[in-house]
Amino acid sequence: MWTKFIASVKKELLLLIRDIPALSMLFLMPVTLVLVMTMLQDSTFKILDEQRLSIIILNNDTGSFGKNIVKGLQASKLFKVTTDHNSSVDGLKSKVAKGKFTIGIVVNKGATQSITKNLNREIYHQFPEEITRSVALDTVGAGVSAKVDVFFDPVIKYSVKQSVLSALREFSAGVESEIIYSTYASLFKQLLGVEMKKSAHQVQLVEIHEQKAVTEVTSAIPNSTQHNVPAYTLFAIFFIVIPLAGNIIKERTSGVSLRLKTMPGSVVPSLLGKTAVYFFLGFIQATVMFLMGIFILPLLGLPQLNIQSNQWTALLILTFAISMAATGYGILIGTIFTSQTQASIFGSISVVILAALGGIWVPIFMMSDLMQTLSRFSPLNWGLHGYYNILLRHWGIAGITTDVLLLLGFFMASVSGAWFYQKRKKG
Repeated sequence: MWTKFIASVKKELLLLIRDIPALSMLFLMPVTLVLVMTMLQDSTFKILDEQRLSIIILNNDTGSFGKNIVKGLQASKLFKVTTDHNSSVDGLKSKVAKGKFTIGIVVNKGATQSITKNLNREIYHQFPEEITRSVALDTVGAGVSAKVDVFFDPVIKYSVKQSVLSALREFSAGVESEIIYSTYASLFKQLLGVEMKKSAHQVQLVEIHEQKAVTEVTSAIPNSTQHNVPAYTLFAIFFIVIPLAGNIIKERTSGVSLRLKTMPGSVVPSLLGKTAVYFFLGFIQATVMFLMGIFILPLLGLPQLNIQSNQWTALLILTFAISMAATGYGILIGTIFTSQTQASIFGSISVVILAALGGIWVPIFMMSDLMQTLSRFSPLNWGLHGYYNILLRHWGIAGITTDVLLLLGFFMASVSGAWFYQKRKKG
């Protein structure tokens, strides 16, 4: 059995070495993919003050509301603000439509007056008539809300629109509070002859602190490298199903498989030989990708992949399980399909589908409920979840036990499925 296993390993290695270009692509293509995707996505992981949205503002309001809205946006780290004093509303819309600015904002004329008059009317409704009879508050034209028109570039995403509108509502609420304070101060002065003093230091009643769920001092901050290196390492390992399935079919069509079966002994050593070679190949791929994240990406100005010394054991165990799962899937495809064309088409497309379901391109939490449910059946989701538990959550071996068992179960199910299919086909 041992001799047959060694012979099978040598045969698989010779098949790989004979096609050096294909073997090189198994390493070069994933490396290139990580480099390109990390460089493309790096800006989306940077802090917002480095990548601000361009805004053009046309303030037609002469009161405090319009002025304070402009000041608030200019002070924000979210936006790069340009004030427009010459254009019309149509001119501003044209600039946004042409992509010169991401967002256009128009504070309509009389916005401050509208707020004040509406507030005055509310005061008349809130206070007894004997009090309001002795004060003079302008309510002429009350009932018309102040308007702020926001124009978005057609290519802007819905999530960005909601962020901008939320920021505008926050600024607007702050300015409205200032107007309310001024109005009530004026009312008190008229009724009581008392001058209300505005505190020089406004007390913050609610403080919101951003905290990390992971409490370790060395906890990693998610960045483009920590997403892309594990994600595309998985993608690369699972793509070994194509050469593995192709070699199995090549053996079958050339008659090598039949000659191996005529040899005394079980076919298990031959199967183990294939598994060992391609498992080792997947392991090398993962090693190359992780080393690139540690040493190469920082040279290109990208974040470094942070791996702590106590995380390597968990990474090795998880990568072992991932490589076994990919090998088992390749054996199943090579057993079921009858031509290399069928195997390569199905293998590549199925891996892409499993990657999409697994959260390689779109985070799981952004998917619909149905797609989140389906993602639980993707082995790439199990692998990615395990890598995140190690690199970002620092859970160690205990945190990847479920993912490792699922991946090894997928390997056993794939190999068993291939064996049963072959046995049934013989019968």
